[in-house]
Amino acid sequence: MYGSEKFSLIGYVKYLSRYKFLIEQLVSRDFKTKYKRSVLGVFWSFLNPLLMMCVQYAVFSKLIMRGGGIEHYAMYLLTGIVIFNGFNDCCNQSMRAVVGNSSLITKVYVPKFIYPASKVCSASVNMLLAMIPLLIVAVINKLWPCLPWLLIPVGLAMMIIFTMGMGLLLSSLMVFFRDIEFLWGVMSMVWMYGTPIIYSMDLLPEILQKVEIFNPLYHYITFIRTLVIGRAWPDWQQYAWCLGFAAVMFAVGAFVFHKTEDKFIFYI
Repeated sequence: MYGSEKFSLIGYVKYLSRYKFLIEQLVSRDFKTKYKRSVLGVFWSFLNPLLMMCVQYAVFSKLIMRGGGIEHYAMYLLTGIVIFNGFNDCCNQSMRAVVGNSSLITKVYVPKFIYPASKVCSASVNMLLAMIPLLIVAVINKLWPCLPWLLIPVGLAMMIIFTMGMGLLLSSLMVFFRDIEFLWGVMSMVWMYGTPIIYSMDLLPEILQKVEIFNPLYHYITFIRTLVIGRAWPDWQQYAWCLGFAAVMFAVGAFVFHKTEDKFIFYI
């Protein structure tokens, strides 16, 4: 990255398009590795969120006051699971991207951000596949397709930009501090239970509701729930929060990655 484009999303998109073939090969390799010797293969992208929803629904729909009084609780739960799992999968894969491709980095020159970007792309494909059963379950629950559903790609795109920034940050930190992998495992678990996925925002004390406003995943999940379950257009504040978190996280991740990438060779 050079000049004014070095922290620019447009600049990254240009570089991604320039190395489109390499990214396609890396994504293809990730898929083959992930589903190697798997009987169901890519169908796990459909089954995994559905199985998690069934287990958590069976447990929490009774314990949390029959879903906390949440209408369409199964859909409420499934939406949160799909979005959070997609985010977490992107972060887990991109975090190891630089370290895991050390042999390529030391032999072939390509912009190093290509490696975490390719991981986010492959994990995002899994998340998009998981959206298919989510929408099918929505129809089964008589939440018929409507015009607001057309904005689902917009909500996912904002979250993926946020996740790209998180992936760039984690992948660069992982090079210097291998403990990041273990710390992230704990942090992601805390983040999951701290996000209204299995419970409603109303169940939290007022002070925690105020804190939750600064949880990016709460806003991305709420954005998708508004479209799919509420079948309504998000208000301007939802757009502002989602875009704001995406812009800030991408800028931070790109800045840290750019400042540290020249030192990667000494630590991988």
